Amino acid sequence: MMAPTLVLEDGAPDLVLGSAGSNRIRSTIVQVISAVLDRGLRADEAVQAPRLHVEGGVLYAEPGVPLESLAGREVVRFRDRNLFFGGAQVVQLDPETGELTGAGDPRRGGAVVRA
Repeated sequence: MMAPTLVLEDGAPDLVLGSAGSNRIRSTIVQVISAVLDRGLRADEAVQAPRLHVEGGVLYAEPGVPLESLAGREVVRFRDRNLFFGGAQVVQLDPETGELTGAGDPRRGGAVVRA
């Protein structure tokens, strides 16, 4: 599976991202985009934020995902961040300064190199 993704603002790239993670790629990408756009996190904060994934009626969750309202559902809780939840790589453009920042997912040993 592949899902290279561009998020555009006024027709210009705002975020460019992708992820490893088999069928969990989609949930990883959506959660990273939501963390940036809806919660105002920087790319690196969004990539490091706790994730969840729902499959086959089971909710898989990293520490930090609020689970209080999910009583009665089957939940698999991970003890730490885990590569099960993908490996997002993100480049973000600051529209005001033109500065590019990036994030490599620590779940898969990701890193950012700035030239």
